[in-house]
Amino acid sequence: MRSQEALLSTFSQRFGRTKLARTWEIRGLFGNEFAMEEAVDELKKHQGFEFEVLDRRNLSVRLQKRDDELESMIRRTFEIHHGFVESEAPLGEYAKKREAIRLKKLKEFEEKKRAQKKGH
Repeated sequence: MRSQEALLSTFSQRFGRTKLARTWEIRGLFGNEFAMEEAVDELKKHQGFEFEVLDRRNLSVRLQKRDDELESMIRRTFEIHHGFVESEAPLGEYAKKREAIRLKKLKEFEEKKRAQKKGH
């Protein structure tokens, strides 16, 4: 018989992954703080999603289920308030993509630095 820890681990792995896979994230970037605040005020008037202010100009809107009408409304709100959709993907994919880009740039920089050392 499995231990209680093993059962909890199995349960969290199965249901934790499923929840993450279903959560959809739309990230928006705005030109200034005022524009983002206006967009947040507009989003507060609607239901069916959660949003989080990430920093002065970045906003994350999370939907539990994909809904074309709701996604369209969110994109349009971003556009009206001088922002744009930076990413539409499952929750966590944007961070993975950014990290991969950062590592690629770091690797290119190190290779360039090594080449300069060999040349001098």
